[in-house]
Amino acid sequence: MTIAITTGLIAFVAVALFLLVARRVFRLALKLVFVGVLVVLLIVGASVGWWRGWFGSSQPDKKTTPTNQRVNSNRKPPR
Repeated sequence: MTIAITTGLIAFVAVALFLLVARRVFRLALKLVFVGVLVVLLIVGASVGWWRGWFGSSQPDKKTTPTNQRVNSNRKPPR
């Protein structure tokens, strides 16, 4: 009878310790998942922004010559 009580007590303590440790590990894992999702969202957002040209240089584009004018050596080149 005492062997069964001792075995039950040891099993109870082992399960209680396992649950305490598992709860802490689970909470840490949830925090890591949250941070990981934020990092992935930032990387995806930066990739989409780069692809769409949001991070281009701040210099204005060069002006192009109008296409309906003929080339003339007397004209100054556009600025």
